[in-house]
Amino acid sequence: MAGEGLPIRTATRVLGISESGYFTWRGRPPSARSTRHLWLTDLIASIHSASRGTFGYRRIHEELTLRHGVTISHGTVELLMRRAGLQGRPGVPDRLWVTDAVELVTGQGELLCVIVLDAHARRLMGWSTGSAPAAAVAADALSRAVLRHSVHPGPRPEGRFTTLVFTERAHARGLAPPTGLVADRNDHAVIGAFWARARTELLDHREWHSRLDLTTALSDYFEGIRV
Repeated sequence: MAGEGLPIRTATRVLGISESGYFTWRGRPPSARSTRHLWLTDLIASIHSASRGTFGYRRIHEELTLRHGVTISHGTVELLMRRAGLQGRPGVPDRLWVTDAVELVTGQGELLCVIVLDAHARRLMGWSTGSAPAAAVAADALSRAVLRHSVHPGPRPEGRFTTLVFTERAHARGLAPPTGLVADRNDHAVIGAFWARARTELLDHREWHSRLDLTTALSDYFEGIRV
């Protein structure tokens, strides 16, 4: 009230507090909670801006916990975003797919794992594992994604695979071919969050003695998650 031009004496009387109490409150330094909220709001705003304004509180929560190591509840993220006037945009599924491949270590050697993610819905569309050439494993992952989710023409696969077999498979499914361009930072964030979660929940829990053991574990894990 005093900040809006109302005399301090009148404001304190309306609120039922003493003038001395008001001035004591004004002289206090910000609380630890207020300071943390200010810091979190700045970080949340930075993440929101980097996502081109698309991230809602759930995706920002994931970025905070997985990429920045911040312990925070979904409710607090939602509250701070609302206070700052920030909100995400609804996801547009099946408009942009991103692919990624990792080489996972087993006692028998490396196992290649290729994933296909819906970049907006953050959903795992398909995956494949194998020791075959990367292009063949990637093409198999794309085929599984299309088969499992009955995608209509429109999505544009992007990522690390621009080989002929992958492009031909994309055309055969009515999809635009990959551009060969490096995915933007938003796409990298989606992929990074996916693998961070997979490592926390599965990959780093034990040593994998064979490709078969790891393939079986990945299949069970992928079937049970939603990105």
